[in-house]
Amino acid sequence: MLPESEKDMKIREVQDNHERFEVSHKDEEAGDILEETAADNDGIFPDGGIQAWRTALGGFLAFIASIGYLSGGSVFQSYFQTIILPDSSPSDLAWINSVQIWGCFFFGIWSGTLSDKHGPALPLALGTFFMVFGNMMSSLSTKYYQFLLSQGFCVALGMGLIFTPALAIQSQWFLKRRGLAVGFVMSGQMVGGIIWPVLANRLLNFEGVSFGWTLRIIGFAQLGIMFVATLLVQRRFRSSVEHASLPLRQYFTDGRTMLLTFGIFFMNLGLYVPWIYITPYAMERGASSSLGFYDAAILNGGAFLGCFALGLVADYGLGIFNSVVVATFACGAVAFAWIGAHNNAGVIVWAVAYGIVSGALQAIFSPCVSELAPTPEVIGSWNGICITISSFAVLATGPIAGKLLENTGGTSYFPMQLFTAISLALAGMLFMATRLCVSRAVFA
Repeated sequence: MLPESEKDMKIREVQDNHERFEVSHKDEEAGDILEETAADNDGIFPDGGIQAWRTALGGFLAFIASIGYLSGGSVFQSYFQTIILPDSSPSDLAWINSVQIWGCFFFGIWSGTLSDKHGPALPLALGTFFMVFGNMMSSLSTKYYQFLLSQGFCVALGMGLIFTPALAIQSQWFLKRRGLAVGFVMSGQMVGGIIWPVLANRLLNFEGVSFGWTLRIIGFAQLGIMFVATLLVQRRFRSSVEHASLPLRQYFTDGRTMLLTFGIFFMNLGLYVPWIYITPYAMERGASSSLGFYDAAILNGGAFLGCFALGLVADYGLGIFNSVVVATFACGAVAFAWIGAHNNAGVIVWAVAYGIVSGALQAIFSPCVSELAPTPEVIGSWNGICITISSFAVLATGPIAGKLLENTGGTSYFPMQLFTAISLALAGMLFMATRLCVSRAVFA
């Protein structure tokens, strides 16, 4: 057997000490141990360079093509409701979008493990196939069950295979700038959430392109973007024998990780309701179909700013756990304010505000999960397990919100708005408990 190289020994030492360093790297009381461990990690987590930022760019593009398409889902929710499937109830139609969101999360445990074992290219390529195939089949669909299978489950499988590897792999390249890097990747979701609604609005409402060809054009664009993204994204750590299997027991026996997981569950239960219903809500408040389409883009524009802002604040002062607590309570407060948005101007202002705080929240949860992973090589699996558990929250969020709207005869969004705000408030309390368990230092 060949002797272990100096670099391999260095990597192994850092992996063994990863959890200790990750939890305490902002604790001022760590002293000399902190400085020594940080120095060791400088060579393992480059926090920059061509390969690191190339991987971040690949994740950014992957999120434009996949999750960004999902972020503009309220456009299709409105189009289904008014044009394609007018006889279907709001709660039935909400299942299509909820299944897509659920798929992004549910398949995380398998896509994260695939990424850890074989690298991110395999799950990204498989995800591209199913996402594009689902859109192509949806372009041929005419009945509700056909849209649910193609636009719902097939696209969901593709997005689920893309989401976790594109996001979690960044934590193998970044440590001190992890919040910024993940925020940059997540901002791809917001860019896509601007591009796809504007493109769909232009094709459907101005150019007279059919719904089927609109989906085909989107599918071909996704294929091109994902081809480039798959080439750019690379892993830094290869899986070792002892971590070849899924670390389920280790995950479920870690108290801090479970608290964080429950917090993310309640966060996802309420967070995405406005993303699904912003367009039909705006149209119900008097917006034209064109302006309703653009409200989804406005929401994503605000989220784009939030991703970067909180990442910078977390990396250069506040700390990621403090940041997730502040962002969650702020998001809950803005969700309560949704009740007061009654006209076009109010909806637009509210969409910008909610976009900023919800975008910030979406960008910061993955660095928190990665921070609690025992070693860098299982970051993908750690994120995957958490995201898969959270999938059941996002699966329920659309139908619950749709049922709440349906119970009022489709005339009042108040129960839905209250549900969103309370879910986020509960998540904030759980994140606060997690933060106190991780560290009692002021900045963590």
